[in-house]
Amino acid sequence: MKLNDLLPNGNNAEALDPERFQAWLATLPFERPGVAAQALMNELQRFRTVNSRTRIKLFEASLESAQRLVREVEKQLAVSALPLEQEVQLVFIATNALLKTLAACYAGIVDEINQKWIGIGFAKPLRLATLRAMEFQAQRLDLAYRVYARGSKSAWSELHRLYRIARGGGFASHRPQGARASAEQIYVNALLLDFAEPTKLAPGELERVRFYIERHAKFAQLEEANAVKKDDQSLDACFLIKTKDSRAGRSLVRTGNTPIESGDLVLRCSRLLAKLQGQIGGIEKGVEPARLGLPLAARQSGYVALMRNLHRLWSAPPLRRFSRQKFKPRVDLVVGFDLLWSYLAGPANRRRTDELPIRIDTSEWAIGNESPGGFSLQYIAGNAAPVRVGEVVGLRPRDQSVVHICLTRRVVTGDLQSLELGLQNLAPGGMPTMVSVETTDKKGRKQVKAVRVIVLAKLPSAGDGPALIAPAQALQPGVSVYLQQRSGPLRLWVSKPVEQCPGCEVFALIPFTPAGLSATPPGKTAEAASPALAG
Repeated sequence: MKLNDLLPNGNNAEALDPERFQAWLATLPFERPGVAAQALMNELQRFRTVNSRTRIKLFEASLESAQRLVREVEKQLAVSALPLEQEVQLVFIATNALLKTLAACYAGIVDEINQKWIGIGFAKPLRLATLRAMEFQAQRLDLAYRVYARGSKSAWSELHRLYRIARGGGFASHRPQGARASAEQIYVNALLLDFAEPTKLAPGELERVRFYIERHAKFAQLEEANAVKKDDQSLDACFLIKTKDSRAGRSLVRTGNTPIESGDLVLRCSRLLAKLQGQIGGIEKGVEPARLGLPLAARQSGYVALMRNLHRLWSAPPLRRFSRQKFKPRVDLVVGFDLLWSYLAGPANRRRTDELPIRIDTSEWAIGNESPGGFSLQYIAGNAAPVRVGEVVGLRPRDQSVVHICLTRRVVTGDLQSLELGLQNLAPGGMPTMVSVETTDKKGRKQVKAVRVIVLAKLPSAGDGPALIAPAQALQPGVSVYLQQRSGPLRLWVSKPVEQCPGCEVFALIPFTPAGLSATPPGKTAEAASPALAG
């Protein structure tokens, strides 16, 4: 049976009834979401001449199938490397087009009703159509964030326009039966998620931010921009949302002399920040996360760090610390701790003209711009996987032998084929070595394991002292290591982590003192397995 066999060729309301359409939806090949999305789009175009009431029933009948397709695509994106392979790109594009089509279908009903005198019979479909159109535009943005793409300009333009319709109609805070949120909740959630800078979130953090926003966005308030006083003491927690803008908005303290126009709004986050600060303080005092409205994962240091970052971004987004110098020399990039360790141990010390084969998988990039604190890279060729926010990488300019050790802070896929990275430069060069870590299990038996580490001679964020990079959760603070110097071995303590990322952790190394013996966990020592670390 063909996908279109269940629907006759006629366009009348009797032929296109929801029950027949529902039966056709069940035949969609959900295991091939790109094909199914295109088929559903084709059918939606057949409903354009049907009256608005019948169209809403037909569109509502497709909601579950559309969401099922999106979930299938999200699963594919979760296991796909960047930049996306062509097949995955086509699936993403088809799904985005489906969401855009559904949003446009509902928005068409909104505009059709809104141009008429709205009687009692049209109030309900107007509210539902407005809400659905906003839901699908917000979902387009969310899908883009999953591949580190910036939010669609057309999606933001429509969200701004539709919310003004809901606000002007007095139903922005109304939640229709069967809907998960009101138009205002959808709008505020989308704004806060964009202001959280999704292209700088590490794997897993996007879901945590979305969960937090859904729970606590009610503490943020939308106000008419004309009513906000310029001398207000809390403007650093406010964002200006322009009615005709094609982006979410911008920090009000940085809008300068931007004129305030009719319909412009301000999102005030002061109450949300107070709530967030109270939750951070509660976690630090040992309060159960559930009592604070947080998941159990809030006990983790990485979750608290994410909350602090949200507090900073929703207060006043930071300005760039350094001016950028733009040029485009080529560099090789090694991604991931294990590959970087192997690269530093061998191929990094060879000239590019050496005949010995370089077995480490590198990719080629161009430096878009550089500052004392890091680099912006543009992808050219090679295997870029698994580039993610928080991943450690090694950058080697073509004309230099030094390998810059960096952390990925931002990933942006512009047109799905291009890829741009924002890197924080930790140190120029690192020393790969091994340490032996001795632990005691629950039965008192001693166990020894070898751990690969990269020693950094100087780390600015650790007071320009030495530091050590290890795989995530492979080392604990309190173990001691020996750093070989010209004057002899130097014993150092592994201090608290400076950075905790999904793939690695960065620890500051501090001088050993006898008083520090009490900080050493019982049964734990670290010894070297190379001339770099001895003891």
